[in-house]
Amino acid sequence: MREMARQGWIEPVEDPVRQLIELLRFFGIASPIHWEPLYAGGNIAYRQSAAFNADPGVVSAWLRKGEIDAQRMECAPYDSTRFRDALSEVRSLTIKGPEEFVPAMQQQCAQAGVAVVFVHELPRLATSGVTRWLTPEKALIQLSLRYKTDDQLWFTFFHEAGHILLHGKKDIFLEGENGQGEKEEHADRFAADFLIPTAEYRQFQPRTGHFSEAEVIRFANGIGIAPGIVVGRLQHDKRLEITHLNGLKQRLIWAKDAQ
Repeated sequence: MREMARQGWIEPVEDPVRQLIELLRFFGIASPIHWEPLYAGGNIAYRQSAAFNADPGVVSAWLRKGEIDAQRMECAPYDSTRFRDALSEVRSLTIKGPEEFVPAMQQQCAQAGVAVVFVHELPRLATSGVTRWLTPEKALIQLSLRYKTDDQLWFTFFHEAGHILLHGKKDIFLEGENGQGEKEEHADRFAADFLIPTAEYRQFQPRTGHFSEAEVIRFANGIGIAPGIVVGRLQHDKRLEITHLNGLKQRLIWAKDAQ
């Protein structure tokens, strides 16, 4: 609650009764008993996630903040074709910094019926993102600000976008440290291939036995994405040592970190 108050989600009050009132207002419920079926008892999709089970109170507060922010965003009715087109536009933003790409990606996705929100993490938050449908015509991609490099952020965003395009509207995907399952694999593949097309990736080979900085930059420029994303993919696929070329990854400076 202290962190929620510090971030302005609730009023900073000390009296236990007023604290309870603030939490009820924040969650939009009349009594604590209404929290149980919404987050802890009845929502099987949440409960099956290791990220949620780590600390239901913390995760539910973070989820609720994303829902509040998304409800304030005007979105057109969801259109899958328009969303794919929006993702192509968003992909071109990977070379930009947060101050540029955040409002642009939010606008592009909102025009396709998808609200994209960034919510500060809370202590003990064991999740990095969530995808869910607020209504049949409005989807939500919620991301934390725990990402420090561009490759991590962009892969997660396109992973969540893959869930929207590939899976049902009743599904809820709460991402933990180690996502598992067939649908998670589908979303991983979607993100990897959308960012770096398979044909181009297979043809990308080092000229001297190992990838040089110049080669990675040249390849990234050729396919129109940030070099750090290429480095992250090569490292994940063990084509590049995890310690190599990390200087090409863009360090993300969020507004809260600059304060």
